[in-house]
Order: sequence, then structure tokens, then C-alpha cells
Amino acid sequence: MKFQAAAVLAATMAFAQPAVAQVAPTAPQTYPEMRERLPRNPLQGLRIEAMVGYDRLEGNYFEDNTKYYDGYDGIGYGGEIGYDFAVSRKVLLGAYAGIGKSTQKQCDPIFGGDQLCQKAGTAQYAGVRVGFPMGVRSQLYLRGGYSNAKLKLDYDAPGTELDFATNENYNGYHIGAGAEFGVGGGAYLKGDVAATQYMTKETLYDGVNFMRVQARVGIGVRF
Repeated sequence: MKFQAAAVLAATMAFAQPAVAQVAPTAPQTYPEMRERLPRNPLQGLRIEAMVGYDRLEGNYFEDNTKYYDGYDGIGYGGEIGYDFAVSRKVLLGAYAGIGKSTQKQCDPIFGGDQLCQKAGTAQYAGVRVGFPMGVRSQLYLRGGYSNAKLKLDYDAPGTELDFATNENYNGYHIGAGAEFGVGGGAYLKGDVAATQYMTKETLYDGVNFMRVQARVGIGVRF
């Protein structure tokens, strides 16, 4: 009987050992650390826009404490491309470049029947800007940079061979400010004002303060 009991006990232990081995706990499986994905700032990224508005070219100078000036107004229109990125929750930095045209044209009598006509040519500019978010999709910004403009000159002297036409090139700098208002889907409306100062050495306006003033509205899309 003792031998039988020992055999039963040994058999029971033999069958029980695999079962215990099968249900033994395993080491927990490890996974790569998951980082929280932050939402994209809707005010940053590539943008393109079209603008139209008031555009004035003016030349002025002082003599004997008196300011003399002349200028002509028109409608300016053009496009701009830029890129903005957030450097903090309250500040954005961006760069931009644009091109524009204008309806500005003015003709002045010189002497006799002679006439000099001036017409604004293509304007190009590039610069940097600093933006300040106002809510989730809107911002105020300040900007400044380089400007270039062409001025088409046409001199008409009836009955003579003195007629000529030429283009003058003006380089300068601009400063401006504006606001953008998001309307959804990456689209936004904007308003912008800017003043440009051109260098005039060896040009028609040599010795004259030659500048441009613009006030425009536009629509853009940010990608």
C-alpha cells in the first residue's frame, strides 16, 4: 500500500508540473514610448495671397522752410507669397516676397507743346515680418524690407525729333503693418498699409524725396 501511495503521488506531481509551467506569469511586453501629438498652429505655414487697393507715388522737397510736392494716385494690385512659423505662443516670424502693378499715370506740360508722361511700372519687394496672434486664426503684424520699382517715362515733343521713352529703376526700403482674419479652411482676409522710401540719385527725381504710400485689402490661403 505504501508503494502504491508513493506511485500515485509521484504521478500526480508529474502531471501537475507542466500545468503550473503553463500558467506561470510572463514578463510584460514593452512598447515604444508614445508622444502626444500637438495640434498644428493655423497661423504658420506657406501662404499665398492677392491684394488690391490705394496706391500713391509722390515726390516732395523743402525750400526756404516750405514743402513742395507733386504726386499721382492709382489702384495698385498684386500678389504675395510667404512663410510664417511660431517661435512662441505669442510671436510669429515670417518672410515674404511680392510683385505688383498700378494704374498710376500722369502727364505734365514741359514747355510749348512738349509733354512728359510718367507711368508706374512693375514693383517688387521682399522682407520679414513679426506677427502677434489675436485669437486662434487672426493676427496683427509689423513688416519691413527691400523694395524695387520701375517708372516708365515718355517725352513727347510734337514736330521735333526729341521724343524719347525710357525706364528708370528705383531701389529703396519699406515699412508696414497689417492684420489677418481667418475665415476657415486655411483662408483669411487681410488689411495692410505700407510706406516706401526710394533712393533717387542720378534719376529724374534726383534731390527729391520720392516715396510710395499704399493701403490695400486682400484674401489669402495658408497651407
